[in-house]
Amino acid sequence: MINTRWHHDLPADEALVAHAAAYLGAGSIAVGRQCFWCGSVAHGAPWLRHAGRLVPVSLSRADGHLITVIAERPVGVDIETIAAVAARWDPALVLAPGEVAHSAEEQALLWASKEAMLKARGVGLTAPMSTVVMLGATIERIDTPPGLVGVVALG
Repeated sequence: MINTRWHHDLPADEALVAHAAAYLGAGSIAVGRQCFWCGSVAHGAPWLRHAGRLVPVSLSRADGHLITVIAERPVGVDIETIAAVAARWDPALVLAPGEVAHSAEEQALLWASKEAMLKARGVGLTAPMSTVVMLGATIERIDTPPGLVGVVALG
């Protein structure tokens, strides 16, 4: 089960708390960050505890939009602005051997898919996107505002 929620005018931690309260119901809620590599709580992947249980979550921001995801297993979400990806597109940084992206929307969708998959794996952009092969990946495209693409990936 994957539950997504768009937020407006909320900081990320408040958005995660609001999402958890609405989706998971009563119970204590705690959120934070922790870096997979260095252990810092000042940055890194978001985490959420609801009623003492660690719940898989992810979040992403683009162009003033924020989306949070709550799932039953490791999850990653990414939203990207199509124009922003097109402006900084470098196939060597994104494409694995044999992959192609013909349009700006395909580029943004592939970028978002790979970033979501890396989040679901718990490593984020510490691994190069060009090492991620999307063949057989468990991803789901999500509805987004115009000009954006979004993907949820399960780990």
